[in-house]
Amino acid sequence: MLVRPIVAAACLLLPLRVVAQTPGSVAVPALTPVVIRLEEVISSNRHKAGYRFAISVAEEVRIGDALVIPAGSTGEGEIIHAAKSGGGGKAGELILAARFVRVGEAEVRLRSFALGAVGKDHTNDALATSLVAGPLAMFVRGGVISVPQGTLGTARTALEITLPVVSVEPTQSQSIESTTGGEDESKTD
Repeated sequence: MLVRPIVAAACLLLPLRVVAQTPGSVAVPALTPVVIRLEEVISSNRHKAGYRFAISVAEEVRIGDALVIPAGSTGEGEIIHAAKSGGGGKAGELILAARFVRVGEAEVRLRSFALGAVGKDHTNDALATSLVAGPLAMFVRGGVISVPQGTLGTARTALEITLPVVSVEPTQSQSIESTTGGEDESKTD
C-alpha cells in the first residue's frame, strides 16, 4: 500500500512542537525581550546567593497589536552570586537573574538577564598602605556594591508560551473603519 509511506512522510514534515493558540490568545516566541525593573535595593553586604527579590515589568510587551504582558506585571528575581567586600581592598560582587513574571495565572519564565556588578576595588590602596603601615593594610576595605531600586535591565522569555491578549491597539485602518462604520459616507440616498 502506498498510503502508509505517504502518511509517514507527511508526519516527518510536521513541526515537532505545535503551540495551541485559542481565539483571544497569542503565542509569545521564546527570547522575546522583557524590560525588568528591580523593586528593592540589593546590596552585596546585606544579601546572599539564593535571596529572592521583587521585580516588575517596566514596559508593556506586544506581539503585533496585541498586548500580552502589561507594564507593572510582578515577578521574582534571584541573587545568583553575592560576595561581601573584604579586607585587603577586595570589592563586593553581585550577580542577579530575573526568574519569572506573572501574567494573570501564568508564570512567564525568563532568562538571559544577568545584571553583574562589582564594587570599587581597593587592593592597590591596601598594597600601598602595606608598604607604609605593614599589617594595617588588611583593614583597607573594598567597596560595597548596591543596585538601587528602579534599576532597569532586559530579560528574555525562556520558552514559547501562549498568553491571553490583555488588549488590542487598533491599527490606523481599523480606527478609520470603526469611526465610519465601514461604509462610504460620500454616498447619498
